[in-house]
Amino acid sequence: MGFKPAATEFAKRITNKDAHILDAGCGTGLSGVALHKEGFTNIEGRDLSPEMLDEAKKTDVYTLLEEADLTRPIQVAENYDAIFSCGVFGFGPPDPCHLPHLLNLLKPDGFAVITVNGKGWLEKNWPKKLEEVVKENALKLEEQLDIEYLENEAIDGKLLIFRG
Repeated sequence: MGFKPAATEFAKRITNKDAHILDAGCGTGLSGVALHKEGFTNIEGRDLSPEMLDEAKKTDVYTLLEEADLTRPIQVAENYDAIFSCGVFGFGPPDPCHLPHLLNLLKPDGFAVITVNGKGWLEKNWPKKLEEVVKENALKLEEQLDIEYLENEAIDGKLLIFRG
């Protein structure tokens, strides 16, 4: 799911290892573990599935785990320094139109690192939809990188890097 390359790129941009991080769509916690291996200690996870959150809890890398639907606005007590979302976007939902729900949770100058399944990128016309969402919402898309995504299936992905 591109956890390793995404976590590496994330760590290049977020130098404060105590940064307040949201793992959006944390699933079983693999992404949180990847971030923890990069030295991050203040990770909150949110996912739609209570069963996935139960699995993520077993990783012992999260300071908070809560249910959240990424297709709807999310209420938080304090915005995040950084957001990491790996293995969530591609075939949707969530879709490009839901990106603002996450990016609205960033502090100014915070980073969001989001992976997109490369097959979904092509089949769901992500380039066009992403361009429209970025323009309509004045999002700050800084980079799009090609990454290894599903190594066992030879599917590449995209890594989207946004600024708050």
